[in-house]
Amino acid sequence: MKKIFIALLIFFSLFFLENSFSKDKKDPIKMSYGVHIKKINLDYKNSTFYAEFYWWLLFTNDSAQTGISNDDILELEFTNSFEEPVGHFKEGIQEIQKLGNSKYYYSGYHQGNFFFNCNFEDYPFDKQILTIELENGLLTNDRFLIVPDKNSYQRSQMNENFWGISKTLLERKKVNFTINSSNIFPSDNIYNTDFGDINYPKNSVFSCLTHKILIERNIMPYITKLFIPLMIILLLVYFVFFIPADKLDMAAGLTVTSLLSAIAFQFSINSDLPEIGYLIYVDKVFYATYLLIVLAMAESLWTFYLDLSGEPNKIKLAKTIDVLSRIIFPITFGGLSILFI
Repeated sequence: MKKIFIALLIFFSLFFLENSFSKDKKDPIKMSYGVHIKKINLDYKNSTFYAEFYWWLLFTNDSAQTGISNDDILELEFTNSFEEPVGHFKEGIQEIQKLGNSKYYYSGYHQGNFFFNCNFEDYPFDKQILTIELENGLLTNDRFLIVPDKNSYQRSQMNENFWGISKTLLERKKVNFTINSSNIFPSDNIYNTDFGDINYPKNSVFSCLTHKILIERNIMPYITKLFIPLMIILLLVYFVFFIPADKLDMAAGLTVTSLLSAIAFQFSINSDLPEIGYLIYVDKVFYATYLLIVLAMAESLWTFYLDLSGEPNKIKLAKTIDVLSRIIFPITFGGLSILFI
């Protein structure tokens, strides 16, 4: 009986201690954040983009209870911003409202540059993901959370696939990209350090809000600037198959000129891109062009020596090779261009 009494006493003691601990443990402050982007300009060469947007945030905070001031909550920063000074977020505040019951509303405006990870493997058919990441640099995620203001977007009856993007930006014409989708979601940034503060855990976790915008390059400008000039170069090479076999000097002139033009053209195209360590679609198309030019030159030499022999069968073979080349040349280039995609 005594053992049962002691066991019950320990059980109830642990139960009350757990309840007491749960009451002392405070829920993190949850801040709702919204954004309305009205302008985006891309700089592919430097892997950055410029954005202008309105932002707003709502949160409930009783500093006497939480021990966290509103200034601490507003220690927000765009973690992928470019050359943005510390505290720049607060400088963009335009309106402050106290809505009662310790509820606050802030709104403002931001303009600046952001980094993004470029992927040019399919250039100029490439798609890019632009990101804007917001994080509180002071409060860990057990004390502070950032979530998207879904209620605001739903009230405005915006398409969920384009939350945070202005209608004006979506309908802009004569720009070099199209916005395919927009996604705003919370996440965590994990830092494997305590930043030298013994009050921090060894792995510090901060709440982060990520805005991802999927864009696709408009291809029409590149048809006129890239593919049409390249087609003209290949057309000059194609004329080689219509030149008489004994006119080797004319064939050599066309192929050499076309090869030099293609090399210069590739350097011109790549000058608009950053230095990258992998082959892109355009590079593969140019390499296919070089290969076809070399093969066209080899075909000219072959038919020249066949014709030079003076033998009827070899002369006839030279003409047959020219005819077949006129068919195989464009099919090969078209097939390789599709294969590379």
